Amino acid sequence: MMTLFKENKSFRVFLGYEFFSGLGGGMFTLFLLLYIHLTYNNPFYTGVAGFLVAVPFIFSFTIGPIVDRSKKSAVLRWTTLLECVMLALLAFTPLHEQLGILFMFVLIIVFAIAAAFENPASTALLPQIVEEEKIVTANSVIEFSKLIGALGIASLLFIFLSGGSDANYSFIFGASTVFLAIASLFALLLKEPTVSDTLDKPAPNYFKDLNAGLKFIKSNVLFFILISSTSMAVFAEIASINRPEFYEYYAGAQGYIVFMVMALIGGIISSILAGTIGNSFKVGRLMIVLLMITGAVRVAFVFVIPTSLLGAYIMAIFYAAFSGPISIFIKSLGQQIPSKDMVGRVLTISTTIAAIFVAIGALLGGLLGSIVPNVDSIFFLHGISYGVIAIFVLLVPSIRKLPKMSEMNKPE
Repeated sequence: MMTLFKENKSFRVFLGYEFFSGLGGGMFTLFLLLYIHLTYNNPFYTGVAGFLVAVPFIFSFTIGPIVDRSKKSAVLRWTTLLECVMLALLAFTPLHEQLGILFMFVLIIVFAIAAAFENPASTALLPQIVEEEKIVTANSVIEFSKLIGALGIASLLFIFLSGGSDANYSFIFGASTVFLAIASLFALLLKEPTVSDTLDKPAPNYFKDLNAGLKFIKSNVLFFILISSTSMAVFAEIASINRPEFYEYYAGAQGYIVFMVMALIGGIISSILAGTIGNSFKVGRLMIVLLMITGAVRVAFVFVIPTSLLGAYIMAIFYAAFSGPISIFIKSLGQQIPSKDMVGRVLTISTTIAAIFVAIGALLGGLLGSIVPNVDSIFFLHGISYGVIAIFVLLVPSIRKLPKMSEMNKPE
């Protein structure tokens, strides 16, 4: 990991951008929703805010062809600058006091749309600045740095919930603005050494490009990977909807925060693990093993938490540590398998499909939570789902036979 950081200046700049952009954007999203909830005490407002965050991602498939035909570094510069300006208006002007909830909704829409462009742009830019055989290592380093930043956010959340004054809001929104300003500086330094093939093609045809992305996904292993990843996301969302009740029942409000921290620690371990084993073993077999282990840990977690909170915290670390590499591998496959001029379309189409089914999962989670007498069974179901998905991956030869990440684009 350190070799990539030392030898690749473009990656160092990109990593700086990802870290500060994630830190500023993450703080804003987290605390703005909390601010709306605590300030207005209106579930409808909070629900609308959550809806506005999700909507752009449902329609993200429309963004892919635009990103693929654009300079990715330019997309990141403009979206980050826009976020920074909007957040500065919140942190350093009385607009939020004068316009109230309407201004908050506008901010959320702007940030969600910007994020819908940022994600595919940064994902498509990485293969242009990092060698193909080092992509999984690069994603692991990025994930590691983001999770370190998330630990800082979790610490601020703990301090914030202990205080709760208006001054805390000003400090948090101001800090978010500063982090995004730093991200904007890194974005200015981003280089795009490899020009996308699509940029050189005459007479852009938006719908033709979009259709090409759809056909590509349906014609290879990415189709089956999409089924697997979407299934994981749906069951994770079902559990997530019921997580507050589950954690609060067994661990209380402070225990909920501790579980968040344990998940972040496990995530940091997972980023190191993914970078270590991703290029050493065949990724198809790795995914099967990791899915089985993750499912077993989740099921064990359900039986441990009623008797030992300490044991449950340890299980939470293990769960994040073994589930994290799966997500990193899936993201890396989406960057390595398509050509560099199609990464944006592949990602945004996959994001749209996943977002639709995750929304259904949220509804199912709420329905199940109101029907079942004990939400423990929902988390048990979540664990079992990993085993079912592992069997699916085992039965699909195109996934099972995937080579090492470092050999993904090399003939056997």
